[in-house]
Amino acid sequence: MVFSFLTLLHLMVLLAVSLRIFSRRTAHGTALAWLLLIVLLPAVGVLIYLLIGERRLGRTWMKRAIALEPQVRAWARRIPATAVVDPGTLNTGAESVSRLATGSVGLPLLRGHRLQLLADSASSMRALIADIDAARSSVHLEFYIWSAGGFVDDLVAALVRAAKRGVPCCALMDSLGSRPFFKSESVRELRDAGVTLVEILPVNPLRALFVRLDLRDHRKIAVIDRRIAYTGSMNIADPRFFKQDAGVGEWVDAMVRIEGPAAWVLEAVSLSITALQTGVDFAPPPAPDLAAAGDSAVQIFPSGPQSAMRHVEQLLLAAIYAARREIVLTTPYFVPSETLLTALRSAAIRGVRVILIVPEKIDSRLVRYASNSYVEDLLAVGITILHFEAGLLHTKSMVVDEEITVFGTVNLDLRSFELNFEVSLITYDRAFSAAAREMQRRYQGSSRALLLDEWRARPNWRRLLENAVQVLSPLL
Repeated sequence: MVFSFLTLLHLMVLLAVSLRIFSRRTAHGTALAWLLLIVLLPAVGVLIYLLIGERRLGRTWMKRAIALEPQVRAWARRIPATAVVDPGTLNTGAESVSRLATGSVGLPLLRGHRLQLLADSASSMRALIADIDAARSSVHLEFYIWSAGGFVDDLVAALVRAAKRGVPCCALMDSLGSRPFFKSESVRELRDAGVTLVEILPVNPLRALFVRLDLRDHRKIAVIDRRIAYTGSMNIADPRFFKQDAGVGEWVDAMVRIEGPAAWVLEAVSLSITALQTGVDFAPPPAPDLAAAGDSAVQIFPSGPQSAMRHVEQLLLAAIYAARREIVLTTPYFVPSETLLTALRSAAIRGVRVILIVPEKIDSRLVRYASNSYVEDLLAVGITILHFEAGLLHTKSMVVDEEITVFGTVNLDLRSFELNFEVSLITYDRAFSAAAREMQRRYQGSSRALLLDEWRARPNWRRLLENAVQVLSPLL
């Protein structure tokens, strides 16, 4: 009798969760992965689904997000016309990418930028500290990870100096990514100096009942005086000290320093997540003098889990399908959707040279297994896959025909497409694309090419394990 009751209860729970999955418009691969997990591990699967199965930002966040989107789009329409470029001035492929970007998030193509690629963390941090020391009106930072030690202590000192001379300073920190930092002496120094600290998406056991805790603010943004900005892959962490016990070597990152109107836009993007977290009104300061600092045209492309659409994936697909000669991608985590996989394979089949550079070692074994399951399909159509051997390559970049570059915080995985707040810089500038491509060539020089015959000769148990993990890749 007890057995029959437990069996009935088990079936009822499985049915209830299955109906919940089917009631939501979910990618079929994600839905099947959840169903498989729940069937194979009923109690554990149901518990995990309740915790992270849905993109639950919480009722308050979603209410604010619904109200915020039209405000952001209305603000974007008021960007001074002198800073806006007609996408029709671009070539056909770039024009389609630009129009899709504007249609997705409302931010237009902007003119008048000077771009500087900073190809390592040390040079990026030195430049950022110098700009903070020269700041006169504002410093605004938003980074996923803050980790004390090394040159991060120098950055904290620069922020303290800026705040003490009367410059308003604000720093946004993801609650989970920066968890140890919130307990550090550096936080007390910043607060004592008057730096405003905002903890994004706080993590605590009570919130786990109402929101999904692995929805994170993965953005990396710095804006000084609304005229200079930085974005890219670098966290506020010194690679000489950060995660040195993970066995993957130092993290290898790159940033871009931007002078021009996009700096003001990036601060507004960051202020939008401040509004979501704190409930304050979205009210970006008026535009500074938007005189041209250079000749580059760029777009800012924010994305996040508040949208049901994978806007950033659509952007990447548009850029891939626009390619005529070459696509080069770098990413630390490669667990693509089927549509992205098809786009890359289609590009190679139509004669586009496709190069994918990923690190030899990463800090997630499951992601490595899932990533390996795609290798044979890519090698079979002539895509070059390179394993970077000089550390954990963390740079996220895509250069198309040395004309379009997508550069920022987005990994080529479903987490970046669906779950994280991200930001990308799209540049339509041959000089910057050439610089980014040269950086990628340096990565190639420290990489080992995978060969199809050797890959096919790997042990069967590895193939089985990789394919098994790949089935669950939508949940990673």
